[in-house]
Amino acid sequence: MMGLLKRNKVWWMSFMYQGRQVRRTTGTTEKRLAESILCKVKVQIAEGRFFETREEQERTFGEMMDRYLKERAVLKAPKSHQRDCQALNHLRPVFGETVLAGITPKLLAGYKTQRRIEKAAPATINKELQLVRHAFNVAMREWEWCRENPMHRVSMEQVQNEVDRWLTANEEE
Repeated sequence: MMGLLKRNKVWWMSFMYQGRQVRRTTGTTEKRLAESILCKVKVQIAEGRFFETREEQERTFGEMMDRYLKERAVLKAPKSHQRDCQALNHLRPVFGETVLAGITPKLLAGYKTQRRIEKAAPATINKELQLVRHAFNVAMREWEWCRENPMHRVSMEQVQNEVDRWLTANEEE
């Protein structure tokens, strides 16, 4: 049985998935939008692409990073692991208790802006974002904690590492 039900101005959908009835909010007060959301779910079920991922609604960024650092520490050089821990010192206060589903490209872009205001170098910001990107890739591909990596839609900072070099008297000759 699939259908819509209005509760407190919000439309809820009800459908069968793997022999169980699932009830979930559409998050909208508009009936037409709720109908299109339900249709999308029907298509996903028919194509075998629908799966309930409670992990991304329950797991936090902090949990993901703890597991990532623990598992990847043996694969990385000590200096790389140390750099990841330093990057996490900046990331954890911002994203630590946020559930994985709540981390969006917009939130990550805001983090980039905040780090620029704090006068962090572009290369430093990129290293922090690369850590987030790789952790999300591992969480998505290996642990199946999330369906999508929000970093895929976030651009990296432009890095200008050019150094003006002056020739010494010996080099000039």
